[in-house]
Amino acid sequence: MKTSTVIGFLAMLSSQALALELEGTYTVASAGTELYLEDASGQIIFEEGDPQAWFFIEAETDRYAIVNGVTNQYIHCGSTEGAICEASDVAQLFQIDNISDNVYTFLEPESQLLLHRTT
Repeated sequence: MKTSTVIGFLAMLSSQALALELEGTYTVASAGTELYLEDASGQIIFEEGDPQAWFFIEAETDRYAIVNGVTNQYIHCGSTEGAICEASDVAQLFQIDNISDNVYTFLEPESQLLLHRTT
């Protein structure tokens, strides 16, 4: 999957789904070769202001690390149900799948849990 086509909302999953949590409501918007994650809720704070440039780096086939373009930190969620994602120096790989127009899922392959928004 070409990451340059990733535009839209992170998928919001049903309340019954097992998932990792990325606090806040995030959108992913195209900005040339960079992608921007924008916190629309104000509930999550990283070191830099919003919007932030995040690069989707393919580390393995269809497995991507999500790294901040300014801080060089990664989104890291662990692999436990209900874990809260945070900025980290440790990369975590996600499988990114387009499920419909501009809606994508971010799957943590080891646990088979999905990253999702909580609001």
